[in-house]
Amino acid sequence: MAKVVSEKKYSSFVKGLITEASALTFPENASLSEVNFDLHRDGSRSRRLGLDYEDSYALTSTGFTSTILSGTRTSVHRWDFPGGSSDVAIGVVRVYNKLWFINLLAASPSAALLNGGVAITIPGLLNNDINVAVLNNYFVFVSKDLNLPVILDYNSDTDTVTQFLVPLYIRDTFGVEDGHANNLRPTTLTQRHKYNLLNQGWDSVIPTICSTPAIPGYYEYAPLDEDSLDGLVYVAPIPATTIGCLDCTFTTLGVYPSNADIWSLGKVGDTTSANHEKYSPTILQKNSIDNFAAAKGHYIIDIFNRGTARETLSACTNLSLDQETGNVTAIASYAGRIFYSGISSKVTEKDRSSPNFSGFIFFSQLASAKEKFGRCYQEADPTSPEISDIVDTDGGTIHIPEASHIVALVPVKDSLMVFAENGIWEIYGDTGGFKATNYQIAFVSSMGISNPKSIVVSGDKVVYWAKAGIFGLSPSDITGRYTSNSLSLNTIQTLYDEISDVARNNARGFFDERENHIRWIYNDSAVYDGTTYVNKYDTQLNLDLGLGAFYKYTIGELAANSPYISDIFRVPSYALTDSNVDIYSGSDNVLSVTDQVEIPVGVYNPRIGTYMYLTFSGTSFTLSKYNNTEFLDWKIADTIGVDAPAYLITGYELFNDIMRNKEIPYIFFYLTRTEDGFTSDGSNNYTANNPSSCMVQAQWNWSNSDAQGKWGIPFQAYRYLRSYVPSGISDTYDTGDSIIVTKNKLRGSGRAVSLKIYTEPGKDLHLLGWAHIVTGEGTP
Repeated sequence: MAKVVSEKKYSSFVKGLITEASALTFPENASLSEVNFDLHRDGSRSRRLGLDYEDSYALTSTGFTSTILSGTRTSVHRWDFPGGSSDVAIGVVRVYNKLWFINLLAASPSAALLNGGVAITIPGLLNNDINVAVLNNYFVFVSKDLNLPVILDYNSDTDTVTQFLVPLYIRDTFGVEDGHANNLRPTTLTQRHKYNLLNQGWDSVIPTICSTPAIPGYYEYAPLDEDSLDGLVYVAPIPATTIGCLDCTFTTLGVYPSNADIWSLGKVGDTTSANHEKYSPTILQKNSIDNFAAAKGHYIIDIFNRGTARETLSACTNLSLDQETGNVTAIASYAGRIFYSGISSKVTEKDRSSPNFSGFIFFSQLASAKEKFGRCYQEADPTSPEISDIVDTDGGTIHIPEASHIVALVPVKDSLMVFAENGIWEIYGDTGGFKATNYQIAFVSSMGISNPKSIVVSGDKVVYWAKAGIFGLSPSDITGRYTSNSLSLNTIQTLYDEISDVARNNARGFFDERENHIRWIYNDSAVYDGTTYVNKYDTQLNLDLGLGAFYKYTIGELAANSPYISDIFRVPSYALTDSNVDIYSGSDNVLSVTDQVEIPVGVYNPRIGTYMYLTFSGTSFTLSKYNNTEFLDWKIADTIGVDAPAYLITGYELFNDIMRNKEIPYIFFYLTRTEDGFTSDGSNNYTANNPSSCMVQAQWNWSNSDAQGKWGIPFQAYRYLRSYVPSGISDTYDTGDSIIVTKNKLRGSGRAVSLKIYTEPGKDLHLLGWAHIVTGEGTP
């Protein structure tokens, strides 16, 4: 029987991991399964380095017991230019209720503690996440645990961090429930109705009509039959009697104003003259014909303790407590302001006027100073007849009634994305950007999220973990407004669905700007419950944004007392170190007596890798990164470490024919040579440095085990054709070739084949591709 012979080469893995394809339609250049390989844009794959403590690391004791650490949240946050300093970038390490500060510009940040090496305690902070924003060089954070936002300020001269609370204030545009229809003018004035009228601007001035002017003391001629001095008698002064607009209205009309009455409609005469604010109730009665509620907001109140603030400001009593017990949990710096949201609104002693803040976003006035961070209101009194307009730099509130619970505010490009559990909205300004007087709200997607830490911003794009998959937001080429699309639906949806809800809800994401990759860490353990060691992670999912391809790491664990990672964050691309430079005058050295005069100069040293992990060992923390060239995780911790094996299983290759049996008599592998020198044991026995290995096993006929004998015998594909004899310890292992090419027999046959390619402990693997000859039966 004649056989069909063909050749095929494979030199690209640019599609990464794919789980969304059938056994008959699997795409080329993708893998069925893989772990611990790096995906490169040139199509090659290499083994990841081992994860270990950073060079010259330091372990900082938290002072907490293991019991406390097992039940609390931990995280790290970046604070650039703290206090305006350009030679410090702070990593804020949060453990339970304490914050430590490390200098990220140091060569070894974990060994460069700031604030004198002392942590600060945040009163009230317990076991909920903190979310942060940086504005005007201040670090601002909120938490479900905290009643108020907290500002941190850093003084580089004294190396001290100071904390301040940020009270939040708004104009009282809500008022209180007084039981009156808008147009009802009551004959009695309750304390609740009085407050509403005062909050609408009533009695903010004293009218002259309805008031008796003061009469000064004077002398007049006395009757002749009375004792007098020179015929004069002194008449004592009569003080002025002032009646406010409310009492004036009642005195004149027999009723008090309604909630629709605007006091300025009863003004008489020129209110800009020296004798101003004349008011006539009869003029008010004539001019006030609307039944709509008058503008409110004369008073500026605490957004949480509304009832107490109202009574203090107005002297009215018996008002509802109207106390908001939810706290701000979402924060962002955007358009020169701080935005706050995320309140799960629950009001103590509310009335029908009490707001539900669940869908509210509060934004500060343009933050020229930290004192404005909490002023979420317009400066002008909206009830004033003279100046009541909102201006561009004012603060205020934005209400999205459809948002059930806002979990994150994310600035991107010129927009602020609002992520809620039931959807996503976009806030943006017209020409000139966001202003208090000019902004729009657009609905983006009904795919809400629960985990704000999974959101990653990359340039003008946003990627996040939603309930239904991994999604991306990007601006439309036509409208410029953001739209949503799934990144996982046609790639790794099955893998994503297999991640437990609790693991997805506690995952953390990060944008690797240098590599243009997004990296998420999560816990893939079957026993992970999101309660005990909630921020302990063992798996990393990577997304190459340029290729749109996913790949995956798993992180090893020592048999006992293993370190673990708890967060991932960006570090500066350089370290700043001091170096002394000699001072010259022309070509002559400048001396102090006989000593050379020097000045310290900052030297910028490039870093390899721009991200690190907050790492815990016992009750202490440090930083770690992928730096172990023996491919061992946590070797420093116990001097032994644990191998981080890498493997990938290629997609099913059918050779465009699912009927014929095929054979691959020979397969050629192309691998990068990694050996670069030798190590000697002192007895002329040389061991190659940085050796590689590439183990290969064929898997025929879509088999997922070797039960039917369709798995081939593994073989070594990384081999030198001739033995290399080093000339000595300085030999660089120069064979003249940068690529290792081997010809290998591939045993077995079947209608489809995939290859399992994997590593050996302690050895590298950089796979460029392979090619093979395939033969098939002439007739199916």
